[in-house]
Amino acid sequence: MTRARPALVVVLAFVARLASAQAVEVPALPAAEVSQLEAGQVVVHPVTPTGGVGVGAEAFAVVDAPSAEVFPVVRDCEHFSKFMPRTKVSSVKVEAGVALCHTVLTMPFPLTDLWSETKSELTESPAGHFKRAWVLVHGTYKRNSGSFTVVPWGDGKRSLVRYAVDSDPGLLLPDALIRSAQTGSLPDVFVAIRKRVLDLRAH
Repeated sequence: MTRARPALVVVLAFVARLASAQAVEVPALPAAEVSQLEAGQVVVHPVTPTGGVGVGAEAFAVVDAPSAEVFPVVRDCEHFSKFMPRTKVSSVKVEAGVALCHTVLTMPFPLTDLWSETKSELTESPAGHFKRAWVLVHGTYKRNSGSFTVVPWGDGKRSLVRYAVDSDPGLLLPDALIRSAQTGSLPDVFVAIRKRVLDLRAH
């Protein structure tokens, strides 16, 4: 099994704020959604995007691995092109002393690909409760912010992963269509995360 790298090692990858005084929030979910999560399903909540423009959503799923094993998968964005849906390029670059996550997403014809460079903040508080939040610095997006939160689930051998997105890709398409496409693809993100965890265990 490949051991997860501690967050302190990722100095070049992110602007890190570890062991913050502000604890990583553990979301309170209704019993019906807890049952869905236990059954392996993905729970999606539509969220009003900033200014009512673009896409807003949050999604939850349980991954069969401890949080310290799952978090590096969603933390280390330079590897996203290896497993995240539609991500054809991912890397980390340093600009003016700040490390930026550079990604390019493939879009269906005739739309042009979307790219962004974001800076991230990492939080671990308390131990085993992780969050990576990012904001846009450059890109084709008008707005691109979001987060991954990973916390222990049940006895701690599994993790609850929350993915939140608030973006405006600036596409010449109705917002309703963009939102439908975005929320419909959210389960694929968790399929990819689960598979990546298993692949890393095998090496």
